[in-house]
Amino acid sequence: MKNYKKSLVDSDQVESVVCNVCGKEIKKNSFGYFDDFLSVEKKWGYGSPRDGETHDIDICRHCYEKLFEQFKINPIKRECLVNK
Repeated sequence: MKNYKKSLVDSDQVESVVCNVCGKEIKKNSFGYFDDFLSVEKKWGYGSPRDGETHDIDICRHCYEKLFEQFKINPIKRECLVNK
């Protein structure tokens, strides 16, 4: 869950991020960036039990790894060109 800084100048600045699964704060590294985490926005459609709702979910790396182990089908992995 992202918490935004209350400022007239930059209302989109993320002040803190808390994992929706374990409730722990996702820390910033020495460069001031948040440690890696999964962020999902889901807009539920017509006819679903959550019709009209939008859910924003943030999951820390640790909780993602536990979730990943439960997948019946692994996600498609692609190499990131930035790290090469």
